[in-house]
Amino acid sequence: MDARSIIRVILRANVESKPLQNINTIKLATFNLCNFAAPPFAFYEMDNIYTAQQWTQKTRWLEQTLRLLDADIIAFQEVFSADTLRMHLNKLGYHYFYLNQESHIEADYIYSEPSLAFASRFPLTQQAHLPFLAAAVGEFSRPPLHVTLDIGNGHNIDLYNVHLKSQRPASDILDPSLESTVDQWLNELHASCASTQLRQTEVLSLHNAIVTRKKATHNPAVLLGDFNNNLDAIEFSPLRSSHLRRHPLSASAIFPYTLLDSWAVFQQQQASPDAASPITHYYGAKGNRLDHILLSPEFDIGHAHSLFELQNYQLIDKHIIDPRFGDDDVSTDHAIVSITLKRRGERE
Repeated sequence: MDARSIIRVILRANVESKPLQNINTIKLATFNLCNFAAPPFAFYEMDNIYTAQQWTQKTRWLEQTLRLLDADIIAFQEVFSADTLRMHLNKLGYHYFYLNQESHIEADYIYSEPSLAFASRFPLTQQAHLPFLAAAVGEFSRPPLHVTLDIGNGHNIDLYNVHLKSQRPASDILDPSLESTVDQWLNELHASCASTQLRQTEVLSLHNAIVTRKKATHNPAVLLGDFNNNLDAIEFSPLRSSHLRRHPLSASAIFPYTLLDSWAVFQQQQASPDAASPITHYYGAKGNRLDHILLSPEFDIGHAHSLFELQNYQLIDKHIIDPRFGDDDVSTDHAIVSITLKRRGERE
């Protein structure tokens, strides 16, 4: 079987999994692991290898954080050592594990392409890779991972895990041989623009695939992951679109297929729409919200036909805002975002 279509499922072990039907409350999270590569393997470059002490510290922090998080389904990014991650998750009761693709290894021990994974207390159905738009050139920098959760009573939820192209300049365009500072600057600008263009194309293809899937199934949708930019960035305009241009009356037909920012939905419910946006990543002193969970309208109680209530939005971020050496220094440079959803009473 092709590695890109492998479904990794961990069956029940010593800890009993949650029931398969009638799931009324569920907690979802997105978690960038930051270079989860078990030694002696390296990530990206030959010198990037954790010492035995660092790896013990990283995995100890991971297990402690997962216990604190206590999510039912977790979308992981930057997974290199998938089997090792699966082992730790299985100990904590996550007996179902799904991978978008095998991590790519160069020179026998250097990982160059991380994987995405879902860990779950419930069985999920893994779907085929999302298609790229026919008019687009290239591929997703990291193929999204699409799974479906059966919550019983004829309801399914489609879950999408993404890690969009970073803001780093595209490596295939950077030219290290340039000697002029001005030429290096122009080359870097070109490479940075190429990264943004790829991320924009990824978003357009992702949005098209999610809407097409929902038109066919009518399943509610949740999009989780590391978007590598704030939601107000221009490349995310398809995710914010709510009507045809110059045709505002089209909004009612389009609204069922829109995606809502879970943070904004929760703040609206709390009557605090002006609350400052949370920070999930720091670049130097500058904080950004790169990690997002987007929801289809079925999760907004303001929607006339909502099926779920967004009960909570949480951030685990102590390790990035007040890190403790020896505990947090090899953890992750991202906050962990989670939401809790509760199914509302069945409607006629």
